[in-house]
Amino acid sequence: MIRSFIALELKNQDTINNIVNFGTRLKSNQPKIKLVEPENLHLTVKFLGDIHESQAPKIYAILKKEINENLFQGKEFVYKLKGIGQFRKYSVIWIKLIGDIHFLQTVKDKMEELLYEQLKIKKDKRRKFTAHLTIGRLKSKRINYKTFEGFKKLINENKNLEFGNFTINQVKLKKSVLTQQGPIYTDLVF
Repeated sequence: MIRSFIALELKNQDTINNIVNFGTRLKSNQPKIKLVEPENLHLTVKFLGDIHESQAPKIYAILKKEINENLFQGKEFVYKLKGIGQFRKYSVIWIKLIGDIHFLQTVKDKMEELLYEQLKIKKDKRRKFTAHLTIGRLKSKRINYKTFEGFKKLINENKNLEFGNFTINQVKLKKSVLTQQGPIYTDLVF
């Protein structure tokens, strides 16, 4: 079995540097926040979970032909990352993706349809594409409550902070190996 997901990778180095710098500010307030490693910054399009090794080449082929070649057609789409937000009582800290979200919704819908029709991979319960890039996670048992009001203020004050461009030209099939130090992501290519 392979733990896997389909993602849009962040490769713009200036944008990554801006995220890392902001992450340093978050970490100075909440030392136990788990920040996403710079090389792991991505936007998940679909989490597949554990798949059989025999499925991986088939998923890759669908993504390559039907999504990357037929939908992206070699074009690059430039989005912006702007504004800090949070889910579930500050357990997930994210940045919003700004741009042609309708196109990414089309990518997600087509991908879901093809994976279900050809491989019987269940469609996500949430059909709407949530355009956000997770940059950190803070478990409630690890919160430093002495400085938590300042942490919330830092997030609220940066709801319009611009981080830079996010250039997208393909989706990637990724393998995720969980380790004590954090996840290790690698491309699955066949």
